Amino acid sequence: MSDEIENGLVESAAVVLALVRTMLDGPQLTAEKGWFMLRRTAECLMDALNVAELRGERLAAADE
Repeated sequence: MSDEIENGLVESAAVVLALVRTMLDGPQLTAEKGWFMLRRTAECLMDALNVAELRGERLAAADE
């Protein structure tokens, strides 16, 4: 179950990254769009760090 959740978080981050790249390359980036991108990117980064931490904990427990 945790692998499915982690995979979903990683997939979401990939989607957000693709959207952010598209918006950054677009003709007009408004302040509102910029803040939206920043918030979504921060959320994805937090999720990715949580995934890494939880995987590290699981790996450490498996080694014991």
